[in-house]
Amino acid sequence: MRLGKATVLGLVVGAATFGMAAPAMADPGDVIVKPAQARPGDKVTVVGKKCQVDGEAGSLAFVGGAVPLNGSEEVDGRAGLATIKKDTFPGTYTVLVRCGAYRATGEVRVVDGKARPMGQPTPTGGAATGLGGGTGGSDTALLAGGGVLLLGGIGAGAIAVRRRNGAVA
Repeated sequence: MRLGKATVLGLVVGAATFGMAAPAMADPGDVIVKPAQARPGDKVTVVGKKCQVDGEAGSLAFVGGAVPLNGSEEVDGRAGLATIKKDTFPGTYTVLVRCGAYRATGEVRVVDGKARPMGQPTPTGGAATGLGGGTGGSDTALLAGGGVLLLGGIGAGAIAVRRRNGAVA
């Protein structure tokens, strides 16, 4: 068995046996995975909030099975960067953190990474949300009526200005 698979198998067996004692050992939220939802191939940050020494985090969803957790000034505890395997099926995966004698579990949710199933069209253009009445064709009768009213208003304004000046129309 390859070393990576042996590590994953050890982490899974450890998580299974550790699962019964986990509530007594670690509080929920001791392991943070950001983002908590990822697609295959995405990178996630795993944080062991109560880790006092460097350790590792492992999951069946991670490339290589386990990633090192190191100290960082930006986070409380230890953090590491993991990549979700490209062939991971959608679902919720357990993340086991080990730092010395400290153990805790968290979760990462893997969502479907496929763009579109075969046979479905790819959307193009803008969203069909509409622009009120601005997307329809022009109504010639309304445009003509508006033009007549506009010209009539201009003509009435010209007559009114001429009469004020004392000129006879």
